[in-house]
Order: sequence, then C-alpha cells, then structure tokens
Amino acid sequence: MFGAGLALLLSALFWLTPRLQPSVPPPSSTALEQPLALVPELPVAPEPAAEAEPPEQLPDEPPNEMQRQISAQISDEFSAEAERLDEVSEPFVDPLVEFIERPEADGLLLAADAVPEQSLLVLQLRPAFPALSPAEQQRRALQWQGWAADLGYDHLELRDSRSGLVARDVLVGEGMIVLRDRS
Repeated sequence: MFGAGLALLLSALFWLTPRLQPSVPPPSSTALEQPLALVPELPVAPEPAAEAEPPEQLPDEPPNEMQRQISAQISDEFSAEAERLDEVSEPFVDPLVEFIERPEADGLLLAADAVPEQSLLVLQLRPAFPALSPAEQQRRALQWQGWAADLGYDHLELRDSRSGLVARDVLVGEGMIVLRDRS
C-alpha cells in the first residue's frame, strides 16, 4: 500500500513540475547575433582647446603694513611657544635630591626620605655632623627645618647612619631639639 502511494506521488510530481515553471520562449537566432547593451553610452566631454591661455599672474607686491604686523605677531607667538616648550622639556629633578645637594648643606646630608602621610621629612646625616659644635648643629637643624617647610613638610627628623635619632622638630611652637651624644 505504501509503495502504490509513493508511485502516485512521484508521477504527480513529474506531471506538475513542467506546468509550474514559467514558460520562457526559446532564444531566437537574431537575439544571439546582437550584442547586449548593458551600459548606456555616456556622452564624451569635449577636449579642452589646445591653445588655452595660462591664468594671469598677479604682480608681486611688497607686503603692506597689516601683513607685516600679522607676520610679526605670528613670529612672536611662535618664539614664546618655543621657549615654553624648552622650559617644559627640562629634565625632572627630584626636590629631595636638590635638598641634600644644596651647597649650603656642606655635604652633611647623606639621604632624604619623605613620609607624605605624616608630612615628615627624614634626613640621614653624615658622620661629620656630631663633630660640629652644639651651636652649629642647632643652626644647621633650624636651617634644614626651614628648607623642609619650603617643600611642604610640617615635621623634620635628623638621623645618623645607624638610624638613631639625632634631632627632631618640637611638638609645641617652632624649632628643633638636637639630642646630645652621651658618650
């Protein structure tokens, strides 16, 4: 039964297929002989005249006063911008390195360490510092405290090469307390 239904379906398909397709007329022999015109012909632009005259040249005139002023202003602005760029392109120098290398420090400073969260600057001193008189030690400590304040630090500690405390800022008022060596 299944085989008969399949045969009937296939025969109906073969019989209907040619009827469902649109009818296309067979090509004529004259259609094949003529070339297909896919693109319409575009009009061709006429060629320019061979003897065209060149555009008229304006005579060179010296610049007027306004042009001179504009030129001078541009030149001045360019120079100012070039100077600004030169200033910007200078290499960055760490202010703490400058601090310890100041000539007024007389080579007594070995290192500088910042503790920003405490607004504290810690200076490590060279071994020559304890050899100074107490008055000179006090003068140097006050001088360095001023330099530290110029950099924005509220507190200063002076330490020796063993990280022992040598001097610190006072807690009340202004100044430095220089601790005396007891040895």
